[in-house]
Amino acid sequence: MLIEKYFDKAVQDMQDLIKINSQLDRSTVDEKNPFGKGAAECLNKFINIAEKDGFTVKNIDNYAGYAEYGNGNLIGILAHLDVVPAGNESLWQHSPFAAKIYDNKLYGRGAIDDKGPLIAAYTAVKILKATGIKLNKRFRIIAGCDEETSMRCIKRYKETEEIPVFSFSPDANFPAVYAEKGQMQITMKRDFPLQGFEPVKLLGLTCGERVNIVPDTAYAYFAGDLAKIKRQLEEIAGDDLEIDYYQDSYLQVKATGKSAHAMNPEKGINAMYKLLHYLAHPSLDYGSWELMLWIRQIAYLLNDESNGKSFNIDCYDDISGSLTINLGILRYKTEDLILKFDIRYPVTMNSSKIESKINNLAEKMMMLTQISKHIPPLYIDKNNQYLQELLKAYQEVTNDKSEPVAIGGRTYCTMMPNSLSFGANFKDDEELAHQNNEYIDLDKFKTLIKIYIKSLINLNNM
Repeated sequence: MLIEKYFDKAVQDMQDLIKINSQLDRSTVDEKNPFGKGAAECLNKFINIAEKDGFTVKNIDNYAGYAEYGNGNLIGILAHLDVVPAGNESLWQHSPFAAKIYDNKLYGRGAIDDKGPLIAAYTAVKILKATGIKLNKRFRIIAGCDEETSMRCIKRYKETEEIPVFSFSPDANFPAVYAEKGQMQITMKRDFPLQGFEPVKLLGLTCGERVNIVPDTAYAYFAGDLAKIKRQLEEIAGDDLEIDYYQDSYLQVKATGKSAHAMNPEKGINAMYKLLHYLAHPSLDYGSWELMLWIRQIAYLLNDESNGKSFNIDCYDDISGSLTINLGILRYKTEDLILKFDIRYPVTMNSSKIESKINNLAEKMMMLTQISKHIPPLYIDKNNQYLQELLKAYQEVTNDKSEPVAIGGRTYCTMMPNSLSFGANFKDDEELAHQNNEYIDLDKFKTLIKIYIKSLINLNNM
């Protein structure tokens, strides 16, 4: 079979992309590298791979690029090359950017989200090209570099390039996705007065790099009577809290949790929730009374929950399930406090009501709020012709007759008209996106290629 002929090269292409750390790197952002040098390098690597394979290619100012083959109406395959940060690399069993294979699993950041699925779909088009089959459609793999942050890549694409008549994205779940929850990212801010002559001062709190990830580590830093606060903390500490001196003059307190995608925060353990729980303990004495009171209030409100009940925003619908909320970033230093939340809300819910309730709560806590991102929900009729053709392909390859699903994640499909998510996670797969030890199983990678080949044939025949 042609899959066997091209499989090793597909794995190598995937490894070449995973070895490049393509997360947003603001330190190297410039006019030529809108998302940093790593993202641009990864995009150009993909463009070079496709150009050598005889595809029509284009780099759109390092925002996005595409590889295309065929004739007729344009069908888009929407995938992304940027990744979320690897986080604490000591928690990885295998280096996140070595792209090594162990037990038939290729490990690395982006293996399943979304470099592996991108190469699976690309290889499917490549195999159709090799067969010489007459194509009545043009298949364009559109590779973006800012999906994990603000989707500026797909916005730029839409400004300058042809819009496909239909697109699918291999960036979610099988058998197909007909609904995606709405997403709101909210920033809360508050200023505290300078701490005075307290024996122990809380100098800083920090956790998280991206708001759409459950943070797996959180830190607090103290100054002053370090022996006192160290003794108090050790009396209440569990195995998930590390307490040690830092640069001789400070005490560092580290809480450890488990990372997860913000669309399923209940699958992770938020390290900042743990840290706030400890810092809210009544036996501790540090900082100003106003700061300690606020920490106790927010620790009570968050309370390890992920459904927003304490914020009075919990809601549910039969299509997409419950609202979720994740505290992804917290920063406190001297006076300034910033919290960033990621909220995924059901497709039938009114976002303005959610925003109003959050504003009311923030006002009571003397905090300012700002909506930094809002992407409305996506809903597609299950009888959509394109969806049905993709579903037939999936069922033919897997013999799984499951119905299309709704998800809490959001994909490029919320930005591109007439599009839906199709793969690459199977229904019983472990959730690996945005987590430590992300990998793609190579047997399933081969199945992905088979599904996408059949899907492209079905779309070609429409």
